[in-house]
Amino acid sequence: MGATALQEDDRAGTGADFFGDPAADGFTSLASPLADLGEPYVLVHLQTSRVYWADGADLLWSAPAGTGTGFRLAGAGQRWTFSTPRGLFRVRRKEKDPVWVAPDWYFVERRRPVPSPDHWSRRIPGAMGNTAIYLGDGIAIHGTERPELILVPDADGRRVSHGCIRLTNEAARELYHMVEVGTPVLIF
Repeated sequence: MGATALQEDDRAGTGADFFGDPAADGFTSLASPLADLGEPYVLVHLQTSRVYWADGADLLWSAPAGTGTGFRLAGAGQRWTFSTPRGLFRVRRKEKDPVWVAPDWYFVERRRPVPSPDHWSRRIPGAMGNTAIYLGDGIAIHGTERPELILVPDADGRRVSHGCIRLTNEAARELYHMVEVGTPVLIF
């Protein structure tokens, strides 16, 4: 089960006020455009834990996503809250085969000593899957080494990230090829 064009059957449980009527080709449209961006955009809908590729009110592609949990953590003299931020962003850069540089919270969460910023143990290949789309402030839409967390049917069960938007590697690769640097990303 990878990303697919959004079909009418995918509307179940997502809220009738969010989606409009299915278009003639079987794709779903929003009840009205969320923003007048004048260009195709990525839509991250936190309530349903899904990512969409949209053009105006037309939803052209969709995939389940892992989003932030709201979990709080403290340690090493710092505090973190892991929620996916809301707002309008733009794709700042894209990367194939990204290597994640683990932040301090990664080590605190695992009850391990926090290494120096340039220590080799911070570099974790594969953790972000095969592609990453960076939005800034440490937030990215990326693949995962744990697709089973993304494919659970319940949207609440997909709240598994520390703020990033996780997709299966297949979906992340598809989205990677749809967007360009500068593409708008609306997270709400």
